[in-house]
Amino acid sequence: MSILISVITVCLNAEKDIEYTINSVLDQDFTDYEYLIMDGGSDDSTIDIAERYRARFREKNISFDMVSEKDEGLYDAMNKAAGHAAGEWIIFINAGDALFDRNVLKNLSAEISDRYDVLYGDAVMLEKGMYKLLRAESVERLRNTNPICHQASITRTKAVRKYSFDSRYKIAADFDLFLKIYLSDADRFKELEMPFCVFKLGGISNSNILLREKEFDASRKMNGMKRVMFPGLLIMAVVVFNMLRDLFKEILGQGYYSQSRGWFNDRYEAVKADV
Repeated sequence: MSILISVITVCLNAEKDIEYTINSVLDQDFTDYEYLIMDGGSDDSTIDIAERYRARFREKNISFDMVSEKDEGLYDAMNKAAGHAAGEWIIFINAGDALFDRNVLKNLSAEISDRYDVLYGDAVMLEKGMYKLLRAESVERLRNTNPICHQASITRTKAVRKYSFDSRYKIAADFDLFLKIYLSDADRFKELEMPFCVFKLGGISNSNILLREKEFDASRKMNGMKRVMFPGLLIMAVVVFNMLRDLFKEILGQGYYSQSRGWFNDRYEAVKADV
């Protein structure tokens, strides 16, 4: 049977987060998808928790598979998962993140076309129990930074396998993959005005801004792009901005997460407020 979408969760020792993610996938009002969990050899209860849901996926006639084996890190695991995927398209929703609501896969299926390799859209950030909309930006921004949140994108499986995630990068392999597709044919991207996911702030790409920006610059160089003028200054400007923002958070505490800054205690309110 042909499967349209592979939803993939990469995880390691995610017993506190995996159930939240699985439920967001299981709740989808759409069934032409498979769910694959690529586990890096967890030694906590991650696998046991995930196995409890196997029968519920079966009841909805949705293929559920789980592979648990050692890997060389997040991007190596994502490449392995892409190799296992049976769907024509892949969306990565990693442990601790969630599909925005039950209509995401249904809405995406209506937008899928042979004209595109990447569909991408908005994401909702979650921090300290508060939500804020992160708008996608023009794909042309790939020349300077990453305008695409990888959880807020769905990519043709053939393209993921062709270009793959370069596991030499610790943070920027998703940027590198999108950049390769963009340089091949920028018209293969389509921006959608819809939220794809909810993702929790605090991951490695948010906690190590300096490394992220350095890897962005290295990827541009490796892919033959004209490098950003004075890349060191740009990198330091981004780092300083984020340091000041983190300091502001520390000073204001929970007061930082105000509606005036776009933070709401409900994901739908966060999206509506930005319309």
